[in-house]
Amino acid sequence: MNKKVQENITTLHKDISFNGKLVGDEDIIISGRLEGVLQTSQNLTIEKSGIVKADIKSINLVLSGTLVGNVNSKGTVIINKSGRMVGDIKSDKIIINAGAQYKGTILTKGSSKVRSSQKNSPKKNSRLKTKR
Repeated sequence: MNKKVQENITTLHKDISFNGKLVGDEDIIISGRLEGVLQTSQNLTIEKSGIVKADIKSINLVLSGTLVGNVNSKGTVIINKSGRMVGDIKSDKIIINAGAQYKGTILTKGSSKVRSSQKNSPKKNSRLKTKR
């Protein structure tokens, strides 16, 4: 007999409001309202009915609802067509689908490397001297 293993998932249903710091080591799904700080070492989903005003740390984020706050993600941030966000995103990969609304600054791992390498590398022609 095969048993399907259910993952640990915390769900904040659409009729629930939470104000404070929510920290977990499992997937979190927000359908209701959350204000404060949200940290998970796993995935976060903010559904279409979800309204979050918080700074977020997660592996991956899928946003279909509303988010006001900054995101620090080690994986992928996806803002779906119905998603609305105001805040800064720091992530390895960011996908903003057509129809989504976003206002803020985006910093990817690749872009931070480019900036630091540009600061540390000398200009190619700065050491060349011509003889006349």
